Amino acid sequence: MTQSAVLTGLHLMMSDFNAPIPPLAEEALEGCREFARRGIPLELVLRGVRLGHAHLTRGLAAGVEEHVPADQRLAEMRRIEDLLFTYVDAHSSVMAEEYIAERDRWRGSDEAARRAVIDEVLAGRPVDQEAAALRLRYDLSRTHVAAVLWSDGTASSAPAAEHLYRAASNMARALETARTLIVPAHDNDVWAWFAVGGENADDLIRSLPSSLPQPAGVRAALGPPAPGPRGMRRSHMGALQAQRMALRGSEYWLCDYRNIRLAALVTADSERARWFVQEVLGPLAAEGGRLRELRETLRIYLAEGRSPRTAAERLHIARNTVTYRVKRAEELLPTATTALSSLELRVALEIANASPTGTSAVN
Repeated sequence: MTQSAVLTGLHLMMSDFNAPIPPLAEEALEGCREFARRGIPLELVLRGVRLGHAHLTRGLAAGVEEHVPADQRLAEMRRIEDLLFTYVDAHSSVMAEEYIAERDRWRGSDEAARRAVIDEVLAGRPVDQEAAALRLRYDLSRTHVAAVLWSDGTASSAPAAEHLYRAASNMARALETARTLIVPAHDNDVWAWFAVGGENADDLIRSLPSSLPQPAGVRAALGPPAPGPRGMRRSHMGALQAQRMALRGSEYWLCDYRNIRLAALVTADSERARWFVQEVLGPLAAEGGRLRELRETLRIYLAEGRSPRTAAERLHIARNTVTYRVKRAEELLPTATTALSSLELRVALEIANASPTGTSAVN
């Protein structure tokens, strides 16, 4: 939205002063609608416009100071200020009109009522389950698995929202869900809840990353299964934590909270987590594919009770390869680490594993 408005304004400055003000780009209009749907006050939206105007003016003034001859600077700054004022004044009115129209539509829509119920559930407030189920067309008493889906910017020609809804629907089918609730969250996110049950539900959830092909341009995060309205909130919070970890650089398109919950917990304070990993792993914490391979082998080896055979089976490599990599990894560990409990070493490896590019990704 901001980029579109700035580019339009810069293009206007390169044209004739008397040229008509170009219409506001669709990206900017959609941004206003999204602000209205999210309940962001109009005064804050317009304040953002004013701040952007001021920031752009300062940047252009610096450019004039550097590139325009001294005897032409005053005239050029007056021209810029006149153009920007006219441009921002015209577009602020259009943005306000679009915001108000969308706010009125949204307040009277079924989607707004549904979102209000979801907001109450996610805030942890008590809700009338029967009334909420009728409004959401979703049974809150079931066991829920929440998901967050977002576009990575590489999707095809399909609109982002349509692409994400289709991916969520495919996930629901793969999980054999009794009911599904899908709602838009932000420009680039969709939230979903899947009502799961049956003896094979847990197996279906765990196999989802391998059983469901990655939708083009879509990434996703899953929360843990949890029952009832509180379970909806619990699973959703887990999905958000999984999304946070996935955005750190996960190489997988689908991140399951249960696979990263320890790393999510201990990286809540990212700076302290980074210090911990560097202190415990030393040179083994550095970036690079070879070091990542050594860390992962040592992590699986410790998780499997220091069994080279079991670790080799999990990693699909030879037992001798496991032994060699573990020995090499241990050689890179600081001397002080050998005196630590295996728990601390395992926690450090889990944190590093959640940040595939090394500890620099823990931020």
